Amino acid sequence: MDLNSISIKTKLISITFIVVFLCALAITFLTLYQHQKLYKENLATNLYALSSNLSDELFPYMAAPQPEFIGLTTTLLKLERYQQIKFGVVLNKSNKVVAQYLNPEFNLDTEGFSTQDWERILKNQGSDFIESLMEIHLIGDEQFSTGNLIIVADLSNQLSRNMQVFITQLIPLILLIILIIFVLSHWVQSGIITPLINLSHLVSSVGKTKNYQLRYKGHGQDEVSVLGSNINEMLSIINEQDIENKRHTIKLLKQQKSLKHLADYDQLTGLPNRKLFSELLKQELIKAKRTNQELAVMFLDLDDFKTVNDTIGHHAGDVLLQLVSDRVKAQLREGDTLARLGGDEFIVILTELPSHLTAVSIAQRILESFINYFYVQEWEIQSGLSIGIAFNEKNRFDAAALISNADVAMYKAKEGGRGQFAVFEDKMQSVQHRHMLIANELAKAISNDEFKLYYQPKVSPLLGVIGFEALIRWHSQFDGLVSPAEFIPVAEHCGRVHDITRWVLKQGLKDLSFINDWFGPGVITSFNVSAIDITKKGFIQYLEALIKLNKSKTDSIEFEVTESSYIENFESASLFFKALNEMGCSIALDDFGTGYSSLSYLTQVKANTLKIDQQFVKKIFSSDSDRLIVESIIGLAKKLNLKVCAEGVETKEQYEFLSNFDCELIQGYYFSKPVPLEDLKSKVDSIHNSHVFSGKSSNVIHL
Repeated sequence: MDLNSISIKTKLISITFIVVFLCALAITFLTLYQHQKLYKENLATNLYALSSNLSDELFPYMAAPQPEFIGLTTTLLKLERYQQIKFGVVLNKSNKVVAQYLNPEFNLDTEGFSTQDWERILKNQGSDFIESLMEIHLIGDEQFSTGNLIIVADLSNQLSRNMQVFITQLIPLILLIILIIFVLSHWVQSGIITPLINLSHLVSSVGKTKNYQLRYKGHGQDEVSVLGSNINEMLSIINEQDIENKRHTIKLLKQQKSLKHLADYDQLTGLPNRKLFSELLKQELIKAKRTNQELAVMFLDLDDFKTVNDTIGHHAGDVLLQLVSDRVKAQLREGDTLARLGGDEFIVILTELPSHLTAVSIAQRILESFINYFYVQEWEIQSGLSIGIAFNEKNRFDAAALISNADVAMYKAKEGGRGQFAVFEDKMQSVQHRHMLIANELAKAISNDEFKLYYQPKVSPLLGVIGFEALIRWHSQFDGLVSPAEFIPVAEHCGRVHDITRWVLKQGLKDLSFINDWFGPGVITSFNVSAIDITKKGFIQYLEALIKLNKSKTDSIEFEVTESSYIENFESASLFFKALNEMGCSIALDDFGTGYSSLSYLTQVKANTLKIDQQFVKKIFSSDSDRLIVESIIGLAKKLNLKVCAEGVETKEQYEFLSNFDCELIQGYYFSKPVPLEDLKSKVDSIHNSHVFSGKSSNVIHL
């Protein structure tokens, strides 16, 4: 036990109790000892007096010539009155037992007395009887002795009984004295210790509660009272300083909170910024790892936000960003976190996802909410949004990697056009790296003259080759031949597709003079334009100037526009198509059937040709539904008085099937892959020499 942890009051009371108890115990033992000693002395005195009286009474009976047995016995029977007497024996001069008295309560052996060595007992003065008191008295006097009287009294049992009686009387008295002393001691000590205890409690309470308004309540001129008064003065000073410190602390906390808010939150939208978002994401990833739950990060990017800033001002752009943050937050669940990374980029943490479909559903809700206009300074703005989603599956708990993956998925979504979302896949990582490389090299491709135009013939089953499609090829310095299917989407994303389109038209119209000279004016060459080109300001004027510069015949020029491009930008596309029609150029709707397939739009567009996408052509014989789509598109075109061109024809069976359904134009590897301009004459010659076309007319190319 640690004595330092025991209070002074407890120590004093304990010491007092121990001292009083030890003193009482010592007094008790001393009293018992004295009582035992007095008892023995008293018993010895009484025994001596009794033996002396009996010896005098026995003398006449022992002085007779023959001891009178009856008188002796009668005299010894007087010992019956004394319970403590064990036995009495009368011995003659020869130390032989003449008469005896045995107390029946002690169950003494009668025969043992006759065999007892009384002479030795007399010699030892009764030391053989340890627990008894023996008195030996001479019968007669020393000149005329007739024998000895021996009386033995019980000392052990009698002393025990006497001591028990004494103790029962003594113990209550001692306990009463101890109690009185203890109470008096406690009262005296409390009067001295209580003020110290109160002072100790005061100091302890101040330390625990930090309440410096507590005071010691005591009066007097003693040392403890003076100490308490000094402590009260000290507490008053500390209390004043504490109040002042609290004022400063509150002020500092407000300033710190303001600084922390500035450091962690976006000032425009009030959303967490990149720094705070990274910290929150790390915490959520730790929680997800511990609870074995999935979370997702959604990367959001506004489409054409720069246009808003450039056209109606940066203030309007700021208002739009605030409205966007409010609209996105309205579609999130409680517990999800929306942050602004900067510019027009937002990012979301979706926690405790029961499945991937939950994240997909949230993304769809957000995109659907952006169908409605934003109203900014009396402007109606329809802002598009692209969303990339990345999950922490497969033990992905790296915050930076998760954000990067969501960013990659967002760019993948942008490749699909406005208002799209994409979910990250591992293969996107390497694809993204290559896309970045391609985007970087595209800037050099035009200046390094790495592009080249190839032409793929379009064949009429009746007339042979009657047209071509101009297709760009990139012989890059960094990786050789790069497919258009790979670099065109990258060019659209990084904003270089329009530059490529201009290069194609510039080079194509130069080549067109050779094509017309070689194959006649009736041959039509088609060029592809993107959705970006359609909406690009000044593009029509550029075309007009380019056609005029090259003195090209517009009736030999066709522009191919994908179905999704004109549907997504229908108003711009309608104006673009109208301008082309006025110029005398023809229009082909590319990849028909793969996009929106809206017949109502088709009736409003003044197109000349429908191009059946190769995905339907490839499955003519393996898919009944694809075959029916091909037949339906051909039938629809006939009824609308439109030409039909089938792409991706690779086998004779496909060619014959399409010919039998009156498909006017066939394009694909069955006849020829795209070839450079210098090989075009020989390729057309080869096609005509290896195939038979019925119904040749003046429109047929003559070499």
